[in-house]
Amino acid sequence: MKEVKPPRLLAIYLPQFYENEDNNLWWGQGFTDWDSVRTAEKYFPEHDEPRIPANEEYYDLSRKETMRRQAELAAEYGIGGFCFYHYYFKNGKKELELPAENLLRWKEIDMPFCFNWANESWIRSWSRITGNVWVEKNEKAEQDSSDGILAEQDYGGYDEWVSHFEYLLPFFRDVRYIKKDGKPVFIFYYPDDISILHEMIACWRELALKAGLPGLHLIGARMEAPDHHLDAAIVYEPGNSLRKLNETNKAQIRNGVRCFPYQDLCGTVLETESFFDFKTYFCGVTGYDDTPRKGRNGKCLIESSPSLFRKQLSDLIYKSMKYENEFLFINAWNEWGEGMYLEPDVTSGYGYLEAVKDALRMAPAEAETMDETARTESFRKEMEALDYNVRKYKKLFGIMDKWLFLVQTDKACFGSFLEKEGIRSVAVYGMAALGKHLLQQFRKEHIDAAFGIDRHVGRYGSGFMIYRPQESFPDVDAIVITAYDAAAVTEMLRRKYTGRIYSLEEILDDMMRE
Repeated sequence: MKEVKPPRLLAIYLPQFYENEDNNLWWGQGFTDWDSVRTAEKYFPEHDEPRIPANEEYYDLSRKETMRRQAELAAEYGIGGFCFYHYYFKNGKKELELPAENLLRWKEIDMPFCFNWANESWIRSWSRITGNVWVEKNEKAEQDSSDGILAEQDYGGYDEWVSHFEYLLPFFRDVRYIKKDGKPVFIFYYPDDISILHEMIACWRELALKAGLPGLHLIGARMEAPDHHLDAAIVYEPGNSLRKLNETNKAQIRNGVRCFPYQDLCGTVLETESFFDFKTYFCGVTGYDDTPRKGRNGKCLIESSPSLFRKQLSDLIYKSMKYENEFLFINAWNEWGEGMYLEPDVTSGYGYLEAVKDALRMAPAEAETMDETARTESFRKEMEALDYNVRKYKKLFGIMDKWLFLVQTDKACFGSFLEKEGIRSVAVYGMAALGKHLLQQFRKEHIDAAFGIDRHVGRYGSGFMIYRPQESFPDVDAIVITAYDAAAVTEMLRRKYTGRIYSLEEILDDMMRE
C-alpha cells in the first residue's frame, strides 16, 4: 500500500445565470437558465420537476454577494475549486464571460477556478449543424429558414490563437487559478473537433513559457482516444455512461422521456477505466435531467439520492487515489437546467453537499496503486473499444465513399430506387450524420420522409418527428437504416415492423449497378 492524498474535488460551473444582451436577443428579455428551470414540467409521477433552489434563491451571477456566498459554501463542504465553462467563439466573440471577469477583479473572493473551453457552436435546435442548444423546447417552427447559428465556432490561425491566449493570461496568472506543478489547468471540451489542435497547443505552450509560466496542464474531455499533445484526459460524465446504457437498451420510456436508473449509471461510471498509459481524471455526477431544456425529447436519471451519490463519490475518490490522480471532477455545481447540481434545493436540502463532506471524511489514508496486471487489463479494454470504433468508422467511410462516387457520376437518385421498389412512404432510422444527409437528399429530390427513428431523440427541422425505437410509430412502406449496425437494427425492428427494410448501403449498391 502506498500513501496517496485524496484528489482535489473540482465542480463544473455554469455561468448562465445573469441577464446579458445576446440572451435577450435570442430568447427574450431577461432570459437566463432560471427560465428553463422555472418552466420545467413533470412528465411522470416520480419526476422531480420543477427543481427549486433552497429558499427559492434564483440568484444573479453578476452580483458580488452571490459569488462570495458560492465560494464560502463550496469551501465549507470540501469543494476544491470551480471549473468554469469558457465560451470563446470565432473572431474572439465571448459569451457568459462576466462572472469569470468579475471574479478576476474581485480578488477578495477566495474562489479557486479553472476553465473548461466548451468549443462548439451555439445553435438553435433545428440547425443543420451540430452544436450546443440551450432551450430546444421553446423553439418556433417558423424559424426553420435560417441556418440556426447563434455563435459560430472557428479557430482561425496563429493570430487568433495568440489573441485567445492573451485573453486567458490574466486568469492564468491569478493566484486563485488552479494549477498542477505551477502549470495552469485548461480543459478542451471537444478536442477532437479542433483540426489544428496540435498547432494551437504548440503556440500556447510557447506563449506560456514566454509569459513566465512553467507551462500548461492541458486536458481533453470527450475524446475517442488519448492525444499525447495533451497532458491528460477526463472521462466526462454523465455523457460517457449514458451513451453506454443507451447502447445496451437500459432506457425506460416514461411518457416519452428516456429514463435511466441512477444506480445503473453509478455502476457504469465506476467500471470505466482510464486510457492506457495516459493520465485520466474521473468525473462523478450528482444526477441528470435535461427535460427543462428539451421537454419530452430529453432524458433523465431516476431514483438518485444523496446517499447513492456519496457512495459513488467515495468509490471515485478511492479509484482516483489508485491512479494517483490529483483531481476528481464533479458534474456539476449549478447545472440546474440539466438536473446536475450540488447547491441546496427544497427537495434534498444540503444533502449533496453533505455527501461530499462525508465522502472526503471517509477517504482512506492510503490506496493500492495500479499494478502491471491491472494496467494490462485496462489496455485490453481500451483496445477493444478502439477496435470497435475503427470498424465502425471504416464502415461509415465506405458508405460515404460510395455515395460521393454516385453524386460525382450523376447516379445518386433515391427517388428512382423508391419508385422502382413501389415505395410511396419512407422513414429514416438513425439521425446522426448519415441520417441528416439522407434527409436533406430526400428533400432535394422532393421525397417526403414521414419521420425519423433514433435512440438519441432530437429535433431536425420544423414538423419532422423523431421516434425512439421502443415507441410505436406510424406505418410506412419502408424504413432506410443509416446506422452502422444495420443487421442488429433490422433484427430489432422485425419484432414490431412488418414492412420493407433497407440499409443505406444496399440502396447505394443498387444504384451503382444501374
